[in-house]
Amino acid sequence: MSWRFKDKLILADALGTTLTGMHAIYASEVELAIENESEKDELETSHSGASLETFYGEHISLNFKTPLAMSGTAGNEPAFAPLLLACGMVQVADATSVTFTKGAAVAVKCLVRFGKNTHSISEMKGNVSLQLEKGKPMLNWQFKGLFSAPIASAAAPAVDWARWVRPEVLGVSNSSDFKLNDVKRTLHKLTVDLGNNVVFDRAINHEEIMITGHESSANFTLTAEELASFNPFDDVGKVQMFEFTHGTAAGKKVTIIGRYQMPPPKYTSLDSELTGYEFDGKLVPSGAGYDELTIVFE
Repeated sequence: MSWRFKDKLILADALGTTLTGMHAIYASEVELAIENESEKDELETSHSGASLETFYGEHISLNFKTPLAMSGTAGNEPAFAPLLLACGMVQVADATSVTFTKGAAVAVKCLVRFGKNTHSISEMKGNVSLQLEKGKPMLNWQFKGLFSAPIASAAAPAVDWARWVRPEVLGVSNSSDFKLNDVKRTLHKLTVDLGNNVVFDRAINHEEIMITGHESSANFTLTAEELASFNPFDDVGKVQMFEFTHGTAAGKKVTIIGRYQMPPPKYTSLDSELTGYEFDGKLVPSGAGYDELTIVFE
């Protein structure tokens, strides 16, 4: 008996963890691909036709989305914290908050149950972008991991979604707000991308998933105000801080802080048919490094 294409389940956590249903990822739009290199024989023959190929360097590409879920309790990490660590974020917690900043990636292990096949993916590292628009705040994950052939899947584990506290939808009623250079601006869309360069590195006697560098970026759309109130043309090239806040109660709050170089604005039409400014620029660290993006859960 075959299975539906949508029958997928992802379990993930730190290396060395025995993965069970409590490690399930609240994922949608799951895409699993086996990537590889190949080399043709290029055999000289007396006829035309395809040549045999040798395939090697198999590794896994895994993409999916999750909600920007909160922990539900101030000082506790969100359910996707291991995934953030695998994207090169460093976690520091205290009694009331958990803060993530850029740093060295810590690989995770993963099981992907695709129908009746289960792939074990080791040494997984990747990239994430935050998509903040109308509705639920979302995270878009892209990972690479080392390949292993699938095994016949046992019955799916019982999944407990309790640690995936559903986020409050973006909006005034849930205290969503945005400041640029410490001044409140009307925000219509915000996307933040860590910009990790994730590669599969292969030598004769070594295979590894590596993040070889990053260049973080942010794109946001603001209402175009009178120039006397907001003149972004005067700020082109300047480094300014932006701050996005969201959530109504302890355990449900998130703050995203970016150190942003202001690009030239682009005119755009808002849903209301009024005029907006779109900014598509880079998050730039100070001389200290790794301080261009901060995410705080409270």
